[in-house]
Amino acid sequence: MIIAIFGTSADPPTIAHKNILTYLSNNYDIVGVYASDNPFKSHGSNLFHRSQMLKLLTQELNLSNITHCQEISDRRTINTVEKARIKWGENIDLTMVIGSDLAEQIFTWYQAEKLWTQLKVLLVPREGYTIKQEVIDKINHHSLGCSIAPCQIPPFSSTDYRHKHDSVVLTDKVKVYIEENRLYLDDEKSC
Repeated sequence: MIIAIFGTSADPPTIAHKNILTYLSNNYDIVGVYASDNPFKSHGSNLFHRSQMLKLLTQELNLSNITHCQEISDRRTINTVEKARIKWGENIDLTMVIGSDLAEQIFTWYQAEKLWTQLKVLLVPREGYTIKQEVIDKINHHSLGCSIAPCQIPPFSSTDYRHKHDSVVLTDKVKVYIEENRLYLDDEKSC
């Protein structure tokens, strides 16, 4: 079984996340997606709300091989991988999906040397973040393989929404959830 796990801040999840999940659904047997706390970032909303919004986005996609699996989320990716192997089995073919904006920092993650020997890495290109060949080579050397997703992702980010409140980057259900829970209102003041 070929499984991709995609942890994202989902702060909030956007149509770019939706496109990534659609691509993953077409290329993996199972796609496990979850909201995560990135220790290198500050978040505009708490993990509970981000997880609920991501769950709504996966429901909108309605793709049978995408599973919202918040239970594998952990601040330390190595723990997430352990939880994924408990959930789906030790012998799974596991790929960690990472945005190209994070590619250079993955070797600073907790127990990185041990972590990357256990799985493959799929880098998703993001506008404004060049994937350097030496980074790909390093990931290839330390992991079970590195590839770049050949997919077009809209140039929208969660940061765009938090700073500009441009709801065109959101899906309908996520938009409604944000409004009902009055999320990201303080972000207007910080811009």
